[in-house]
Amino acid sequence: MHACQVTRWSLKCPPSGECVPPLKPKEERMGISNRAITATLVAGLAFGSAAGVARASNPTIVVDAASGRVLQQQDATRPWYPASLTKLMTAYTVFKAIQAGRVDLGTPIVISPLAARQAPSKMGYPVGTMVTIDDALKMLVVHSANDIAVALAEGVSGSVDAFAAEMNANSRALGMAQSQWVNPNGLPDPRQITSARDMAVMADAIITQFPQYASLFQIQTIQSGSRIMRTHNALVYRYPGADGMKTGFICAAGFNVVATATRNGRKLITVIMGAPTPKDRTNQAVALFEANYTNSGGGFFSKAPLATQLPASAYPGPTDIRDIACSRKKGGSGAAESADTAEVLPGSPAAPAPEPSPLLASWVTAPPIAVGPYLGPRRPIYSLPNTPILADLPPKPAKGPASKLAAKRGVTATGYADPGKPLAVPDQLTDPKLNKGRKNLKKAADSKAKTPPKTPAKPPKRKVHHEG
Repeated sequence: MHACQVTRWSLKCPPSGECVPPLKPKEERMGISNRAITATLVAGLAFGSAAGVARASNPTIVVDAASGRVLQQQDATRPWYPASLTKLMTAYTVFKAIQAGRVDLGTPIVISPLAARQAPSKMGYPVGTMVTIDDALKMLVVHSANDIAVALAEGVSGSVDAFAAEMNANSRALGMAQSQWVNPNGLPDPRQITSARDMAVMADAIITQFPQYASLFQIQTIQSGSRIMRTHNALVYRYPGADGMKTGFICAAGFNVVATATRNGRKLITVIMGAPTPKDRTNQAVALFEANYTNSGGGFFSKAPLATQLPASAYPGPTDIRDIACSRKKGGSGAAESADTAEVLPGSPAAPAPEPSPLLASWVTAPPIAVGPYLGPRRPIYSLPNTPILADLPPKPAKGPASKLAAKRGVTATGYADPGKPLAVPDQLTDPKLNKGRKNLKKAADSKAKTPPKTPAKPPKRKVHHEG
């Protein structure tokens, strides 16, 4: 055994030997005090669902963004399906590409056939539609658009596989030990896994490395044409201080969220994995925020472990909870596969009566931000494998085969007018062979028009016979 050098988010180990993080007393490794546990339960009761808090055995973690210290966690290193939390890594990988100068926010990307085939949630643009990376990021984060995630992957890296390789390289660089990526949108794939701890690392990396994109994760609503799409993260509407980030759902994973909030200049990151309903997801996140804003100061905070000091999980792989998350009979949402659902906004027919809660404010909504197809000049900055981009299509030939009659006479038909020349019209054909008959007719008509009309001939005189 060799000692490890513990950094904020990773372990630097000797080249040989096994690396084991230092252990601390159980209550410090778990990052929980009796006071914090009590506060969490009280917060849950105030939220109106003691049973919901009591049954919550899903992975969770709360991290102080400034220091990286874990304030509270439960099974935070347990493998879990990320669902659309994947899109945080997708956004991070795009940010890195922009930072490297490979693309910029104004770069247009194209909806390929592969992108158009993705399951909802999606924008549903037809193949060949172009959007800027700026608008694509808004669609990715707010509407969780799976087709846009693929379009971003292809636009930045050339293919989904190449982009996934970049995602995995970024994971390793950040020390996300439980994460593996095979697609950019989080649609079901048994190979795509992460953990609550890794998603907290992901959120912290975005916050610290790319603060210029903070407002992206605060957007509540976008509008494309007549369609208005709201974020699935109810916290940004109702929890005071909430300022991002992303939700995720597939049946196997349940309802996930990475959420951030800032109070008195202090930002916390909370991750919930595997909640049975969107409402439970919101309730758990608020309860954890409240408990740790109240109880994470002083000596408790100074003794909180780093994320790298969390114990390894005893679970060998993710747990499929579709029987809970997608079954109404067992208290789940009854949602369709991969169709994340937000808490319904007031005013809609399905809106329930508002719950009284001292922790949640009234719904506060901001005007939607307009997004949509790119209509500016085409910029062939990249190319897609086996998918021609409209800007990259070869120009049509200026001349092509003519009719059979013209072909026999060696004449070609003009498909497009040459620059500076007028378009051809039927009465302005210039080829002598094609115009011979027409010219003769025209000459005869002109000659006839110039000749004065003949005086009608007098009828012959009739002989008159006289009878005698």
